[in-house]
Amino acid sequence: MAGFDQAGLPGTEFILNGLNNAQDFEVVNFVEHFQQENSIMLPSLQSALPFLDLHGVRRLEFNKFVMDNLREKLLEQLKKLEAEKLQALLDQSFPFIHVPHLRPVVIEVMKYLPKVPEECLEQLANDPKLYEDCAIEVKRQIWVKHHALFGDAVGPLLNQYVEAKYNVLFSTEPVNSHTFFSVPSKTRRQNTVVQSLAKMIGKSLELYNLVLQFLRTLFLRTKEVHYCTLRSELLMAVHDLEIKDIKDIDPCHKFTWCLDACIRERVIEGKRTKELQGFLDHAKHSEEQVLGDIAMILCDPFAINTVCISVVKQLQRLVNAELLPRSSSDVSFLLRVLNLGVSAWEMISNQHFTEIALSGELVHKFLPFLMSLMVDSNLHSFGNKTSDTDENGAAAEEPLQFLGYFVEITSTNSVAFTLAWCYLLHVIKQKDRHTLMTILPWYVGCCQDRFIDDVSLHTLISSLAAWHEEFSHGDFCELVFDQFLVPLVSHSSFLRHTLRLLWYVVPKMDPQKVVNILTITQPSSEHNEAIHDLHGLLIERVASFNALTPSSSSVDQPSSASSLSSSHSPLEYIQPAST
Repeated sequence: MAGFDQAGLPGTEFILNGLNNAQDFEVVNFVEHFQQENSIMLPSLQSALPFLDLHGVRRLEFNKFVMDNLREKLLEQLKKLEAEKLQALLDQSFPFIHVPHLRPVVIEVMKYLPKVPEECLEQLANDPKLYEDCAIEVKRQIWVKHHALFGDAVGPLLNQYVEAKYNVLFSTEPVNSHTFFSVPSKTRRQNTVVQSLAKMIGKSLELYNLVLQFLRTLFLRTKEVHYCTLRSELLMAVHDLEIKDIKDIDPCHKFTWCLDACIRERVIEGKRTKELQGFLDHAKHSEEQVLGDIAMILCDPFAINTVCISVVKQLQRLVNAELLPRSSSDVSFLLRVLNLGVSAWEMISNQHFTEIALSGELVHKFLPFLMSLMVDSNLHSFGNKTSDTDENGAAAEEPLQFLGYFVEITSTNSVAFTLAWCYLLHVIKQKDRHTLMTILPWYVGCCQDRFIDDVSLHTLISSLAAWHEEFSHGDFCELVFDQFLVPLVSHSSFLRHTLRLLWYVVPKMDPQKVVNILTITQPSSEHNEAIHDLHGLLIERVASFNALTPSSSSVDQPSSASSLSSSHSPLEYIQPAST
């Protein structure tokens, strides 16, 4: 009977008042009158009801059974009704929306109705229970009028999306099973959050634009690049669903679609370069904010990674052809889009939607510098490396000159740093030990005062972990840990990713070296719980390896597994060196 009183029909309150106000001899009459007025108005049923009474079927149970059957039949018929009849039915049924047994009918009527009346939407929006029960088709119409409710619905999904990204970045799963950039773009946009957002938006251009505004605002507040990824993935999910009402209107669609193809192919070259350039130039002549959206799309780590890899490939080709970067229009365009990507936050923050001019030094000095490193690497790989020193010692000073220039430009120029980081990953992927031994210490200087995002650190650590056999060599461990990572562990991100690398390469390393690194990387109270947990798990991991490996001497091995696993600081189980 719940909800009948709100619908203007005799319900619980009517019955209670009637019974309370009736005299003893009037109660029976009141009940009989109520039954006659509110029973199923079917003459042929009257003779059957006494028969049901004889079989112990209660009237409430019978009425509920009839209502359930009628409701199901009506729900089936709703799919076939035209909008005009649906509207008439809604007018008759909406007063019963507070009746739990009838509410599904009202909700279903609104679901198939193209436009629900404003007064109905307002009542639904102001009643949390009714709003929760609404179909997604109805909620879209509510969200268009009530942006705060849409924000409440979208917010948890955005948080879930970013959290899932960091779960991958901080994962200690085997490197060869999954890394951040290994997931194809089509798989990424099948992500639950992306698909849920696409479903919530439907064909509503207004809701789509609202989500984009949420992403811009969150990116502006947090500098979180994963919102840029979601901006691209959402548009491509809309593309896959062939929602023309949105994809044909979004001025970034063609650019994003072409860029997505490049990300799948892991390179931007040939006709793709010209297509992207055409789309970008066209976007520049539309609304000024479009360039901000393009920059945000290019700030997606997957886009940045693809652009940087393409630049390195182009530089290698120029080295082989003995040409300079300024002679390549493809390199110029790639630098242009990379510059847009790394300056996206600044552009949106300043609301100054024009391309920031590239430094001439980037093309005329820094790229030739990277090419010189490639030449040096090629010479060494072919056994043509010259002596490290000559009679005047000029060659010995050259790396120091390189170091000063490298730190200066990568510390002040984001495009230069991004390309330098990509080149470092390229060197590791090529397993170019000679070049890595030369350049890795250079990165400490530019990383000291620059924020290094977790995507970059994850990729670096995953690349080094894939080269795990080298960590059996002391000089390589000293290079990676002592000369690069350890000087930077004052930054929480570097500390956590240093522990991630240690997790992967512990089996290859000298146990005493592992203990020393664990001591240095002991987290403090300022570090979050995840870092403390990973450090503790590493101690247990080291203990388990030592338990399986026969101890050669107290100098080479830490103490027993039991003492390792029960201690809180690696300092407690380091064995003193013999003199």
